[in-house]
Amino acid sequence: MIRYLSKSSLRALGWSFSLGALALAGCTSPLHQSIEDRIREELLSTHQRYQQQVAAGPVIELSREQSDVEKKLADNPERLKEIDEMSGYETYTGQDLQLGQDLMGQSDNTMVAMSLRKAVRTAVKNNLDVRQARMIPAINQTLVTQAEAVFDAVFFTNLDYNTLDTPQPPVIGGLSSAFGSTQTTTTDLTTGIRKPLTTGGQITAQTQFTRTERKPPFYTLNPYYSANFSLGITQPLLRNFGDDVNRAAIVLNESRRQQSLEDLHNTLLTIALNTERAYWTLVQARVQLQIQLKLLERTKKDRDQIEQRMPFDATQAQLTQANSFVESTRANVIRARQNVRVASDNLKQLVNDPDLHVASEKLILPVDMPSDLPVSFSLLDAVTQALRNRPDLRQALLQIKDTSIRQRVADNLRLPKLDLAATARVNGVGKNLDDAYDGVVDSNFVDFLVGLQFEAPIGNRAAEGLYQQRVLERKASVIVYQNQAQKAVVEVKTAMRQLITTYELIGATRAARRAAADNLRALQAQEDAGQALSPEFVDRKLQAESRLADAEQQEFQALVDYSVAITTVQRTMGTLLTYNGIEFSREPVGE
Repeated sequence: MIRYLSKSSLRALGWSFSLGALALAGCTSPLHQSIEDRIREELLSTHQRYQQQVAAGPVIELSREQSDVEKKLADNPERLKEIDEMSGYETYTGQDLQLGQDLMGQSDNTMVAMSLRKAVRTAVKNNLDVRQARMIPAINQTLVTQAEAVFDAVFFTNLDYNTLDTPQPPVIGGLSSAFGSTQTTTTDLTTGIRKPLTTGGQITAQTQFTRTERKPPFYTLNPYYSANFSLGITQPLLRNFGDDVNRAAIVLNESRRQQSLEDLHNTLLTIALNTERAYWTLVQARVQLQIQLKLLERTKKDRDQIEQRMPFDATQAQLTQANSFVESTRANVIRARQNVRVASDNLKQLVNDPDLHVASEKLILPVDMPSDLPVSFSLLDAVTQALRNRPDLRQALLQIKDTSIRQRVADNLRLPKLDLAATARVNGVGKNLDDAYDGVVDSNFVDFLVGLQFEAPIGNRAAEGLYQQRVLERKASVIVYQNQAQKAVVEVKTAMRQLITTYELIGATRAARRAAADNLRALQAQEDAGQALSPEFVDRKLQAESRLADAEQQEFQALVDYSVAITTVQRTMGTLLTYNGIEFSREPVGE
């Protein structure tokens, strides 16, 4: 039975059809919504285990025991003052470094003063590795845009022109001899808009008109025009249904962008750490050169004194021994000069300051010196900060999210295929195009087309196998995160132990330097009192000067290691940028 609908009924049907399509556009699949809950519980238990182990830990302030040498020197402040005035890196402040000729043949070296804070900030801004890493999030943002563009509406127009010459079979009475074929000319134009839906379906609104001319004519109108307007929807009901399934590519690309931001964050942390290390390496190279120059000055003075006393009590053997110490120290000075230039170039490469090109022979003059002030730390705070801020852990969390999305998609693909296709079309016909569209407006001729397509693979092994793969990948991603968290905690504890060790080493190496200086002071006092320059005495004094230089280098090495240890602790917690007053933004920024 054919039922004719009134115009008001058609309008109501059209509105209902449109609202139903819009409702489908906002649907999401409810399948396995508990995945995120299970992951959240697993990760929370991981964090709680670590925090429970260190929750009782107090805030610790670094301290070190006073050595026996310092205890004895504390009772003699004048002697301690004399020792510190003749040794230690503070005594070299303002000393003019003799670096020799550079690669341009110039001995007048141009120095550019730079603080540690400026070096780190400039490196974070200009370093080429950072600039390269900064481009990746912007590139990945374009992938997000491309994935979102899948759901953009599409305007389409199709034009077809057909000329058919169809032979006809004979008819009764021999009339076929009058016309043995039928010629039909058809011009068809279809125009519309197609909009993919995030539910997996598609809405199409289009209009079509056709001009038909037939010879010999069978109708009163020849040629005649037909037109229609249709609204159709195709929608998966099981497999490929849901916003979470069809937007998976967008979410995964957004996660990829976020992971590249964490890569950028990690690069910034690494560059900041390497810059601070390079800065202290340059400081240390300059101090080592100053120590060697001071040692060279002392050994040359001893040699000259021996040479002056050759006519009295000095021997040729003593003079040759002193010359050996002088030349050995001179070789160390040459190496130390090279180390200063190399360390300056390494820092320039990391900083990449456009006003301080790496090809130039300008030297960076560091203005900061390492400090031995004690710091406080809390293991609980350090572990908590690391679990919260480290970019490698944030990346691992994003990877868990990715595997969960892929698991939900694979779960949906296990369903049978059941697709709905529905179209409502209003038709019109007339002697011209206006008449045909007048018929469309009158809505006297309406078509309804509804279809369902069902498909279920027997066994469904491919989809089941893919789903099991995604389940295992999600479980593996959680283990990866737990492994990363475990490594992070170990790195934090190792860095904090190194912090304690280097702080204690400052005291030990300082005591050793003071003891070596006290030994040299005593020998100089004996010489000033008229001690004969016997071979044994000369050897003791030269050895004492060499030991003092070594002790000074070891003390300054401990100071540098302590400063690097503080930076390393901040790096392991993921807070090094904040420590340097640098704010990291997770917005994609290109150049």
